Amino acid sequence: MSNIALQLGLLSSGMVITGGNVLFDTIQYSSGDIDYDIPTGVITFNETGRYVVNWWVTTQASTSTTGAVFTLSSSQGDLLVGNSPVKTGGVYGAGIITVAAAPVTVSLVNSSTATFYYAAQVPLKATLIITQDNVTSTTIDCFAVDQLANILSQMISAYPATTWSVFSSSLATYAGTPLDLYTSPNATGPGILRLLDSSNNYEALPIANITALYPGAGTVYDPAFTYLTPPSPLPPGCDTDMIAAIQSYLPIGASVEIRLGPTIVASGDVYRNEYGVLVLSDASGNTPVFVASPHILHILTSDDPTLLLATKGSGAKPSITAK
Repeated sequence: MSNIALQLGLLSSGMVITGGNVLFDTIQYSSGDIDYDIPTGVITFNETGRYVVNWWVTTQASTSTTGAVFTLSSSQGDLLVGNSPVKTGGVYGAGIITVAAAPVTVSLVNSSTATFYYAAQVPLKATLIITQDNVTSTTIDCFAVDQLANILSQMISAYPATTWSVFSSSLATYAGTPLDLYTSPNATGPGILRLLDSSNNYEALPIANITALYPGAGTVYDPAFTYLTPPSPLPPGCDTDMIAAIQSYLPIGASVEIRLGPTIVASGDVYRNEYGVLVLSDASGNTPVFVASPHILHILTSDDPTLLLATKGSGAKPSITAK
């Protein structure tokens, strides 16, 4: 769950010129990776996500011809306006800012046509509260499933006629030619891989339960395959710790034996190592084996990977078996 929150207050009397930032002088609460610069009135979001903002300003006097107009303005172009036709009293505003690429800065600006003076008779002249909406938080486990779905869609195009072997967390192995990825009308991404087996029956395999895939004899890794960029920063949690450790632990070219269950063992040289997906192959990319990182139970190497940047590998073609 997100812990990003910020509450600012303005205790000093004074004014804000037209086009100027409201300079909150007190940080009443701050948690998580969000910054506020008191001299400039600029807030900085250092993490991606969706943020809910509420604010109010108590005004006393102005010659503005448009009433009291204040705008929450961001460096990515957000303009969230709060206004009142009355120039004496409270002006309120609220809005949502989605940060897709951090950092993003925001400030509360006097968008009226003249200077506004804050109400002198009240102790608190203005306040602003920001909280991060937990709906937008993405776990690394979910990212790993998205990563697998991403590479699966490309594999279906690259290997449409071969017989795939799909290994699952239930210890069962399924075989068939690929059909497609199925997405529910109520979902934003695919959840099922469909195969056509040797009897022309339709097999539906939940993507989150897939531990590894072998696209069949004679296949070669396609260097045009692309991978999703992991969230930055990585969401904190034990799932992130594990997947990030696997990604950084195994250098390209290292010879490994990976156990994915009591009977499933994959071996070969590390050909690609991305967040959520590990690819085993020889130096030429022959007969690749795609491994879902979250399902790895055991990694065996003859050399210490932490002491190697890369190895030449064994040169042998990879394999995956259910013993």
